[in-house]
Amino acid sequence: DIYLASFLIPWGVIVYTMAGGLKATFMASYIHTAIIFVILVVFVFSVYVKEFSSDIVYGWLERTTGYSDEECQAIFSTNGTVATSFFLDDDGDNAEGWACGSVEDNRDGSYLTMLSMGGFRFGVINIIGNFGT
Repeated sequence: DIYLASFLIPWGVIVYTMAGGLKATFMASYIHTAIIFVILVVFVFSVYVKEFSSDIVYGWLERTTGYSDEECQAIFSTNGTVATSFFLDDDGDNAEGWACGSVEDNRDGSYLTMLSMGGFRFGVINIIGNFGT
């Protein structure tokens, strides 16, 4: 229950402060911070060092920008042919719903760049928005 937790958590802090003094409060804060730091180090390690690290994902995205429209249609088809792509609309026209091939207006067609008009807009909105906080 949230009301019980709201009542008991401050009492827990009061009890260990009374038992150990102000030093207990700082020690508890230090230990909790150390635990959070260890968890963050584990997460960073698992993201950057494990099997699917960021350089592998970046390599996949670089390969993806090199695909042509026909290769994208074949990748997203039911049997490997362009005619059976599930991104075709009802008329059989290309709906261009796949996310492969180079990105128009991005530097070198990359997915991972801020050197684009969208990245510029994001930067301007972010800077202006941060002045409001």
